[in-house]
Amino acid sequence: MNDKVSILLSTYNGEKYLKEQIDSLFYQTYKNFILIVRDDGSIDETVCILEKYKKEHNNIILLNDNKNKGVIKSFSYLLEYAVNNTNSNYFMFCDQDDVWEKNKIKITLQKMQEKEKRYGYIPILIHTDLEVVDQYMNLLHPSFWRYDFISPKYDSLNRLLMKNTITGCTMMINKFLAFKSIPIPDEAIMHDWWIGLVASYFGKIDYIKEATIKYRQHDRNSLGAKAYKKELLKNVKNVLKGIFFKRGKFYKHHKINIVQARKFLERFESELDDYTKLMLKDFSEIEEKTYFEKRKIIFKYKLFKQGIIRNLGLLLNI
Repeated sequence: MNDKVSILLSTYNGEKYLKEQIDSLFYQTYKNFILIVRDDGSIDETVCILEKYKKEHNNIILLNDNKNKGVIKSFSYLLEYAVNNTNSNYFMFCDQDDVWEKNKIKITLQKMQEKEKRYGYIPILIHTDLEVVDQYMNLLHPSFWRYDFISPKYDSLNRLLMKNTITGCTMMINKFLAFKSIPIPDEAIMHDWWIGLVASYFGKIDYIKEATIKYRQHDRNSLGAKAYKKELLKNVKNVLKGIFFKRGKFYKHHKINIVQARKFLERFESELDDYTKLMLKDFSEIEEKTYFEKRKIIFKYKLFKQGIIRNLGLLLNI
C-alpha cells in the first residue's frame, strides 16, 4: 500500500515564523511525504522564502496561484489539488507559524493505519492534542484541550455541529475522507470543522492524547487558543449581550453553526438516514421556531456545546 503523505501548507504574510515551521517538517522522522504549498497573496518575503526551500528540496510543490482566497478556500484548493494530482493516500494540514514535533507524522500515520486495519478503508480522521506556546516558544500550557476546556471524545455529528473539537494543523485524513469532503463549501466555518463533520457521519474519528505540535500564539493568529477559565468573565458578558442585544459572540456563533448545518444537509441529503436528516432540518430552521420549540430541538438531539457557560449561552441566546 502507498504510505505517502501530502502536507498541505497555506501561507499569508508568514515570513516571521515560516522558516521554523518548514524546518520542523524536514526534521520529521517519517520522510515519505511531499509538501504542497499555496500562498494566499502575501506582500512580504513569504514567497521568496518558499522558493528558496523549493530549490533545496525536491519534494516541495509550490502552486502558482497566489490570489487571496482566504484560509478555507486556500486549504480546499490545496486538498483538491493533492487528491487529483498526487498518489498520496494521506493528507495533513499545516499552518505557517507552528512547529511540529519530529515524530508527528509517524505516530499519526500509525494510528491511522491501525484504524484502517480495524474498520477497513472508510473515511478516517486522526487528530492530536497541542502544546500551547507564546511567540517565543515559551510554554503556556502543555495541553490545548485542557487549556480551552475541550474533550475530543465528543465527536458525534450532533456535538460537532455545535462545537468543533478538531484542530486542523494536528489532523491527518485518508483519501476516502478527502474525496468525500471536497470541495469545502463557502458556508463551512473552517476547513477542519467541515471535514470533521463529514468524518463523524460517514467514517471514524480517533485521537492521540499526545501533543504533536507547538501551537504558537501571537498577535496575527487567524484563530488562536483561548484559556477557557480566563475567558469566563468575557463569556458571561457575551451571553448577556446576546440576550439583550442579539449581537454577542454566542448569538453570532449560533448563526454560523446553523448555516454550516444547512449546507451539510444540502450536500449530503440523499445519503443521510431519516433521523439525521430530521435533526439537520430542525436545526437549520431553528430560528423560525418559538422559544420553547428551539429548546426542545436542542434537548431532543442533544445539540450541546462543552462547558456550563457555553451551554448557558446556547440556551439563553438561541
